[in-house]
Amino acid sequence: MNQPIRRVALFCFLLIVSLLVSSNYLQVVNADSYKARSANMRTVYDAFAYPRGKITTADGTVIADSKPSGGITLKYQRFYPTVKDYANITGYKSPSYGAIDLEFILNKYLQGTDSSESVANFMDTLTGKDKKGGDVQLTLQNPVQQAAIKALNGRLGSVVALDPTTGAILAMYSNPSFDPNGISSNDGDTAKAAGQALDADKSKPHQNRTISETYPPGSVFKVVTAAAALDTGKFTPDAPTGADAHQYPVNSTGRVLTNEEGDCPGTDLKTALAASCNSVYGYVGAQLGAQTMAEYAQRFGFNSPDLKIPLTVQPSNFPAPDKVGGDLSLAQDSIGQLNTTVTPLQAAMIAATVANGGTLMQPYLVDKETAPNGHVTYKGADHRHVLSQAVSPQTAAALDDMMQNVVTNGTAKGLGLDGVKVGAKTGTAQRGQTQNPLAWYITYGSINGKSVAVAALVQTDDPHVRDSISGSGYAGPVAKAVMAAALGVKG
Repeated sequence: MNQPIRRVALFCFLLIVSLLVSSNYLQVVNADSYKARSANMRTVYDAFAYPRGKITTADGTVIADSKPSGGITLKYQRFYPTVKDYANITGYKSPSYGAIDLEFILNKYLQGTDSSESVANFMDTLTGKDKKGGDVQLTLQNPVQQAAIKALNGRLGSVVALDPTTGAILAMYSNPSFDPNGISSNDGDTAKAAGQALDADKSKPHQNRTISETYPPGSVFKVVTAAAALDTGKFTPDAPTGADAHQYPVNSTGRVLTNEEGDCPGTDLKTALAASCNSVYGYVGAQLGAQTMAEYAQRFGFNSPDLKIPLTVQPSNFPAPDKVGGDLSLAQDSIGQLNTTVTPLQAAMIAATVANGGTLMQPYLVDKETAPNGHVTYKGADHRHVLSQAVSPQTAAALDDMMQNVVTNGTAKGLGLDGVKVGAKTGTAQRGQTQNPLAWYITYGSINGKSVAVAALVQTDDPHVRDSISGSGYAGPVAKAVMAAALGVKG
């Protein structure tokens, strides 16, 4: 072979190698980016060419499903039978707007494209079996969710119920919510109108406020302060703390913490928790110090940027020691004001920790995932784990006694359930001079081997009721109704 021919052959060989490298880069290395492009309608058509899997509650209520649309390219349409009841948990799956929330996070399971099912999917293709997605069952219980919705009765607010022994989320609801059926429509005009309306809604009903928004917790945070006081051994439930019954700091003519109902009937931790005394718990927090308070807040789940259920949870905040502006600021932080903020989920986690002997379990929403062929690919029970041993069992027992006393003799009196061991803490969180306070209530109860922890937050902007807002009056009855539903007792 002469030299010109060899050069031509080498050039052709290099062209073939270049073509192979280029095609492999496009098909393998860069495949995901091309697949994810919004202009790639083939991906959209594929996603709606067969029925996507169902999302159900633990008791079998279908909250997301697919139905034939009669279309040529978009053969199936996503729909949500319970409308608003679970919308800011499931999110939506839309040809026009993509997917959010669980529809996005669990997409590969619902679509049946998880890598663990590659062989089964290939065999189904060979045998001509109709393609379909996998099903997801959540830990949520519809009777408990409906109790939360009914008890809120259209008011702004959030409710979370947990099984304190496992971390399973039994109810999670925030109002306002939205109807995802419009935005998930295969009809582009319908979806566009719904999407524009959702974007324009200043109340942001698509946000799951139980995990995406943080609020000042008010006096429900005193449970964490009490936990730190007892667990460090610096205070006991029944001995006087040394605090002033009227205010903190004592004899100050400047800014002070005072009590809603005047002088505290006792300066011991137990009496002061029952009466929700700011002067006592502000003093205790300041005595414990910023480092100790921050440490115990973190043990209860605060300042955790990585918490997922699998939805991402906005971190609740207790200020770092170097960010606390002195004893009075620390005192305010220690009674759930100033720079302390929580999600409603975090508030429920506080109650759940006490109910579970001081052990904080990882909250979770997914009970199981079932592949298209019926094979269970994931069980939530297999992934349960402890987030933190927040306090010792002895401290938890003392806290339990103190929180039961809140129901028997304190601000939560009248909010118990017959035959149920109930502990609770009320909270009324101030938000400045122009906004109404927030009504909080955290509680837990157990009977016949069943237990539940509940947090309820109720908001109202009506200026005429500003002075009457309280945790026991507004949020307490909501949490009580949810607890009764979860335990299967009369409310």
